[in-house]
Amino acid sequence: MKPSGPSLGAFTILEMLSVVSIVMLLALLLVPALNQTGDKARRAHCLSNLHQTGLAFHSFLHDHGDAFPMDVSTNNGGTSEVLEASYLSHGEFYLASVHFQALSNDLGNARVLICPTDLNRSTAADFASLGNKSVSYFVGANADPDLANSILAGDRNITGAAGSPRSLVRLNEENPAGWTREMHGLKGNQLFADGHVERVNQPRVRLPRRNAPSMMDLMLPTIKSSAPPSALASLSAPELSALLGRPGFTLP
Repeated sequence: MKPSGPSLGAFTILEMLSVVSIVMLLALLLVPALNQTGDKARRAHCLSNLHQTGLAFHSFLHDHGDAFPMDVSTNNGGTSEVLEASYLSHGEFYLASVHFQALSNDLGNARVLICPTDLNRSTAADFASLGNKSVSYFVGANADPDLANSILAGDRNITGAAGSPRSLVRLNEENPAGWTREMHGLKGNQLFADGHVERVNQPRVRLPRRNAPSMMDLMLPTIKSSAPPSALASLSAPELSALLGRPGFTLP
């Protein structure tokens, strides 16, 4: 005669619910850990991008009289006239990517200019088609190769004081900047003039106290909004050339 009741080895409903609950609890505990691991990997990738960009800047520097592109004329492969045009705009400008275009021979791959966490930018097919929409990093306009802690580049999710132009963050001792949540969650990465890269793990960004200029101008790769751009920002390369009085000035 077979015994009545549940068969040996079978799960009761209560036991099955207990197992399901444990599995769900473990999943809830593991998912944040996995996400955190992914975030760390993406940030490490971003640091690697900036490191490669730093190597390209230094390769350019060695071939151009110890000067970064921002201090070299466009006639010699640099971007100094573009930088001057940006300052003359007195507002938003959309030429930051040109400073990275000058590194095309040294950087090799435009993909390096996109941070893997930057979902609002897309990789350019090549340097010829590179624009601000394909750049995740700002450039330090007045980075000095003789001052190791000059900020040469960094994540574009940096912001200045309220009311300041979107395209420029002016950083000095009295005016610190900050990180937004857009890419690394109130954190960011920076490349310095001597080629080293650093994580900044706090919301506030301060100018280094030693071996850096007293003020840094950080040019951001802003994208045109629906608002009308400044008159200078909308000029063509020949119009910029005429304005600056440099017949040889051309955009890469």
